[in-house]
Amino acid sequence: MTSQQRHFFFIVIGFLMLTGRGELLAQTKNSPDTNIVVTDTTNLDALFSRARELSYAGNNTLARKICQKILEKKPNYYDVRTFIGRTWSWEKQYDNARTELSRVLIEKESDYEALNALIDVELWTKSLIVAGDYLKIALGYYPTSEDLLLKKARLQVMREDKEDAAITLQRILELNPGNKEALDMLNGMSDSRLNNRFQMNFSADYYPEDQVPQTFVSGELGRAFNFGSIIYRASVAKRYNRTGFQQELDSYARFMKGNYFYFNVGFGDTTKVFPKFKAGAEMFQKLPAGFELSGGWRYLLYTNPGVNIYTGSLGNYFRNYWINLRVYMTPKKNLPTSDILKSSSQTYILEFRNYFGDAENYISFRAGNGQAPDDRKVLTAQDIIRLKTISGAVEYQKRAFGRWIAQFEMNYYYVEVRKDVFQQHIVVGIQMKTIF
Repeated sequence: MTSQQRHFFFIVIGFLMLTGRGELLAQTKNSPDTNIVVTDTTNLDALFSRARELSYAGNNTLARKICQKILEKKPNYYDVRTFIGRTWSWEKQYDNARTELSRVLIEKESDYEALNALIDVELWTKSLIVAGDYLKIALGYYPTSEDLLLKKARLQVMREDKEDAAITLQRILELNPGNKEALDMLNGMSDSRLNNRFQMNFSADYYPEDQVPQTFVSGELGRAFNFGSIIYRASVAKRYNRTGFQQELDSYARFMKGNYFYFNVGFGDTTKVFPKFKAGAEMFQKLPAGFELSGGWRYLLYTNPGVNIYTGSLGNYFRNYWINLRVYMTPKKNLPTSDILKSSSQTYILEFRNYFGDAENYISFRAGNGQAPDDRKVLTAQDIIRLKTISGAVEYQKRAFGRWIAQFEMNYYYVEVRKDVFQQHIVVGIQMKTIF
């Protein structure tokens, strides 16, 4: 080899080495395997957030590699493994998705996100029987999940069980009257639509010194529309040897995503068993982590000028439980003070509910300090000014037969009717409701 040839040879080798080194540097710079180092001080949540951003930008491969790095450090980070399964399902690699999601459920069988993702996989692959099995398991843990119930309704439509789908959608609207997807599905079904509801109520109010119970009977008809629902209610009550009649209209309307509004207006006769006029409005706002916040107003007119009542509630659905605190505040007249507690009477009602496998069957317990001013079963003109009330209640609801649902309730009241004079009474009631 001549000197010139050797010189050319070394130039080529040097070029190749530099090129190779450049590629190696590029690989070192861009490869997640060499660039990502997970230590005890690494913020895994921030790293997971970065992986999601990459996936949403279309780079699922790099996102999965980052997620695997996270799992090497924290194997029980189930949301990360579930997300890996999600990315595989988005690429229609359904077997890979099932593998990752099943690994989560083997270790944590009640994991909501993994169950939800696996149900999606089975629905997308038209594995309807398997999807139904997973839905049954998931709803056993989370019977009030609107997302799971919507998927159950979609599955029933895919099976051409439109009547069952309509029943499921009605159950969603009982949990959240403003659920747009449920309203759209219910009103968009071409046949077998069950967007009407009928309900009957009967209760008897027993006082120890009175042999004849006071009674309350009501019936209501409701219909779901695209914006929400409208309900007509007629009530008859016999109290203190007087019989009264009242008509009401309720409406639940959805205007924006995540919230819905309740409106009420009612008219009674002149017996004063019911108010001559009543009205109410309340806004309910969905919050993260299953919370719901509301605030509203009630008005009752027995004699002029009537009574304004302000109310609000905070509730939470957690798995198969629901807990709710409601507060009523009624301003007192002729009390010139800026202290809102001193210038108003307050009622606090705490309710705890335990669902049994679905949204239709549950047992509920209530405890109250003060009387709910708009409680239809016990409301009288005197109740507005009563000084102290302690109450407790138990309610049990169960599917009776077909589309019918039965509800049984027992309430206990310990009421101060005059200064240091207390009266006890018990209210028992039954409710039957159906859709058609």
